[in-house]
Amino acid sequence: MVSRCSRGCRILLVCFSLCVISLLASFAFSPPAQAASDPITITTQTSTITFPKSIDFQVSANDSNSPIVQANIVLIVADGNQQQQAVTVNAPATSMTLHWNKDMTGDQFEPVGTPITYYWVFRDQIGNTHVGTRQTFSLIDTRFNWQQLSQNKLQLHWYNQSDTFGQDMLQEASKDLASISVNLGGKLRHPIDLWIYQNTNDFHSSLPPDTREWVGGIAFPSLSQASLVVESLNSDTINRDMPHEMTHLVFHQLTEQGIYAPIWFDEGLAVYNQVYHEPMMTLSLKQALKSHSLLPLNDLTFQFPADANKAYLAYAQSWNLVDYMYKTFGKQKMAALVQNINTPKSNFNQDLAKALGVDQAHLENQWHLALDQPATLNEAAAKPTPLSVQQPQPLLQADPNTPLLLGLGLLLIILPSLGIGSLVVYQRRSRAKAAQARQAQQVIHYSPSSYYASLQTPYTGPDYRRPSYPPPSQQQTSGEPGRTPPPPGNTWQRSEQRYSNRQPDWQVPQE
Repeated sequence: MVSRCSRGCRILLVCFSLCVISLLASFAFSPPAQAASDPITITTQTSTITFPKSIDFQVSANDSNSPIVQANIVLIVADGNQQQQAVTVNAPATSMTLHWNKDMTGDQFEPVGTPITYYWVFRDQIGNTHVGTRQTFSLIDTRFNWQQLSQNKLQLHWYNQSDTFGQDMLQEASKDLASISVNLGGKLRHPIDLWIYQNTNDFHSSLPPDTREWVGGIAFPSLSQASLVVESLNSDTINRDMPHEMTHLVFHQLTEQGIYAPIWFDEGLAVYNQVYHEPMMTLSLKQALKSHSLLPLNDLTFQFPADANKAYLAYAQSWNLVDYMYKTFGKQKMAALVQNINTPKSNFNQDLAKALGVDQAHLENQWHLALDQPATLNEAAAKPTPLSVQQPQPLLQADPNTPLLLGLGLLLIILPSLGIGSLVVYQRRSRAKAAQARQAQQVIHYSPSSYYASLQTPYTGPDYRRPSYPPPSQQQTSGEPGRTPPPPGNTWQRSEQRYSNRQPDWQVPQE
């Protein structure tokens, strides 16, 4: 009974000790709280958006020791650009309220959906400094009372329309996303927001100041945001602009780790996924085919032409080329191409060769011939095997001394190996003889029972059957504006413009 109690007491003592150690460890390794000696506190802080003109920041702070003499606000926008702004303190005091108004006009404009993080920094008269906690919000168009519906990773926003309108739009957008995902071979990886404006005036007043007046839809892949105009459920923009802009969002999410995809491929995919295509786009392509005036693909790598007619042709022929690629190579290989673009270790030309077995030059040449257009490659350049199936060329020419050198190399490897092996065998035999001698001495000096007991002692050395190292970890690696002008002679105003933080591995010409 006494032994049981003492054993129980020991167990309780051990448990108590572990609890004390755990408590002390929690205090020792917990992140340090803000210094209690900090006399400055922020009581309130707010941000008020007046889109698209400005954002008003307000803060109230107290100092228990000394008057506050300096204040700064630090802003961090979506692309990581950090801005620090000094806010004037007119009269140092221990308690104050400050305002700062951020201008968003002109070059300071930020599009809808931009995430903004900010924090305040104060310093008092005796040198105490206080850094406030970070606050984050997303920029929205505050001129309208937005309604919202969501399904999976799609969030739809609209205003001044019925709930039925929103539900029908969400259904159409979800159907478009399913079709786009099949064609691209992948689904959305992050949520996207689709903002539906009721008319062209509301829409254009939400765009950057340098946007062309004919733009009817815009996508910001880096923000996972897109905006377009839908006046009613009968608008062509539902079947034209909505799948177009969402294609950009899906494509850039599926290729966000890649280097760069040319504009003609990005825009060609977007037009290809439209449910509705304008007859004028087909007419523009037919006129170019008739006059043999297709634009070279190399001219459509970074941007489309500024000329409205040529830009419209660029969209038409990019769509036709992507359609040719799907019909020639199939959806499975096109999905493989999109997957290849997502790697940072290859460029677009290499991705084409790997997925489709043809580089861009040969692809363009084959497409021209299929349209009965002049070849883009001469007969000699068109004959070589595509890049993906080229046989590797020998790096060295044959040398008559090669067999002799290989033999000497093998001897240099084999002879040291034999020597090491012989040394290992010799050492093992020496250890075995020494062990036998020790065992013989044990037989002489110990009784048989103690000797056999010693042989049954378990081995407590290292276990070589199980590796002690962890498996290697997998490392994760981490646009240019495109515009659709209105067709000549047509009155509808439609286009799209997209922005992305993804940069190519070469310098992009600036407009």
